[in-house]
Amino acid sequence: MGRKATSTRRRPGATRRRAVNRRRQPRRAAPRRPVLAVTLLVVAAFFLAGLTWRVLQAPVEAVRIAGDLTRVEHEEVRAAVVATLQSAVTSVSDIAEAIRDLDWARDASVRRVWPQTLQVWVERAAITARWGEDRYLTTGGEVVAAPEPPLGALPNLSGTLSSGAETMRVYEMLSDRLAAHGIGLTSLEETALGGWRLTLDTGATVLLGADDLAGRIDRVLVVYEDALRDRAHEVARLDARYGSGVAVRWRADGERPMGGEALARVAGK
Repeated sequence: MGRKATSTRRRPGATRRRAVNRRRQPRRAAPRRPVLAVTLLVVAAFFLAGLTWRVLQAPVEAVRIAGDLTRVEHEEVRAAVVATLQSAVTSVSDIAEAIRDLDWARDASVRRVWPQTLQVWVERAAITARWGEDRYLTTGGEVVAAPEPPLGALPNLSGTLSSGAETMRVYEMLSDRLAAHGIGLTSLEETALGGWRLTLDTGATVLLGADDLAGRIDRVLVVYEDALRDRAHEVARLDARYGSGVAVRWRADGERPMGGEALARVAGK
C-alpha cells in the first residue's frame, strides 16, 4: 500500500497569529554609547578650555630669566616682560616678541610654568665689531645697540656708503688676508668717496682706495714680507692707491722711498 501524502498546507489562523505577534514585538532601541561618548568628550573639552583660560589669566608672580646676559640686559628683559603683562591681551608669544624687539636680542622663548611662573630664555646677538660711536655689528652685519659695551677688545668699523653687512664682508676679507701674515686689523673706515682706510695692530694706516681691494691688500702684503716685517712698528702709513707699488711713510724720518728691489717685485706682478 502506498503511503498517505502528508499535507503541508498551513492553517489560516496560525499564519494570522504569527503576523499579529510580530507587530506586537517592540523595536530594539539604537545603541546610545557613541552619543554618550561624544557628549562626554565635548564636556571635557569645555572643562579643559575653561581651566586653561583661568590658568593663563592668573597673575604672574615670578619671572625666571635664563641666558648669558649682563645685569643691564637682564633688567631690560624683565622690563619688557612686565610691560607686556600689563597690556590688554597677553600670551607667551606676545612676551617673546616683545623681548625680540630689543635691539640686541637675537631670539627668545617664553613658557608658562605651573601655576604662576614665567620661564624666559634669551639669546643675545653675537657682537663682532663696533659701528661708529655707539652702535655695534653682529656677525651677520646687522647694526644693533647694546645697553652696555661688550667686554673685550673689538675692531672699529664704519661705513659711509656701505651698509653694515657690506662693511662686514670687506672687513672679513681683509682681516683674513692680514691674519695669514700675523697682522691684526683693528679699524676699518670707509671714506666719503668710497675708499677704505685700515688701521693695523702695529699702528700703521693703510689706504686702499675704492677698487680692487683684494689685489691692493695683497700688494701691501708683498711689500710687507719683502721689506717691512722687521721694521713694521716704524711704519706710519702704507698707500696702495697707485697702479703698482706702495708708498710708505715712516714714523721718525718722514716719507722716504722704499727699496728698489721690493718695488720692482710688486710692479712686476
